[in-house]
Amino acid sequence: MAITINSTRENDTDQTVFFSIDYDGTKKWHGDIPKDADPQTHLEANEDRLKTQILRKQYPEADVPQLEDKTPLESFEAWIANGCKNAEITKTTVTPAQPAVDAVMGERQKTVESSEEVTTTEIVEQDGKMVQKSVTKTVVTNTPETKEVPLFDEAGEEVGTTTVPVMESFEVSPAVEAVEETSETVITRPETVVEKVAWKDTAE
Repeated sequence: MAITINSTRENDTDQTVFFSIDYDGTKKWHGDIPKDADPQTHLEANEDRLKTQILRKQYPEADVPQLEDKTPLESFEAWIANGCKNAEITKTTVTPAQPAVDAVMGERQKTVESSEEVTTTEIVEQDGKMVQKSVTKTVVTNTPETKEVPLFDEAGEEVGTTTVPVMESFEVSPAVEAVEETSETVITRPETVVEKVAWKDTAE
């Protein structure tokens, strides 16, 4: 028989069973089961699960894919038979394509930059005395530009002139060139071989 009960211990709400299981050599282990369960029957009914847990303890870093139409134990055993290899994991980042965008143009009134010398009177401390002195600064201003144009009446007769703003076009946002979709794949985990950890028997 693959599972042999060595001893049991009664607990408040369950029972701890110490047993030996013949799986890749005899292993001594233990587990908690329902208080009213028959140890032999319970463990034998869960034999595949116990073997899977044993493999998980021996290969704690294993990344085992669940195979179609296979049990977890069969999938784990197939993973071991194939060399105990965790498969390579990659990550692909996709940058979507972007269409070309035309420049957005706007219109605004032109300005004329001008400068003038402005003299002001300031009181400053100089050699321990308060001195009133003239200070000349260059002040730059931007004045909206206008122009005179003929003015007509309703009959189309010129009756004089009027002043209108001089307008100019300007770029609100620049044109953007089209960008093709790109993708980049990087390896986040290379294929690795998982080392088997030695089994440690449970002491009763």
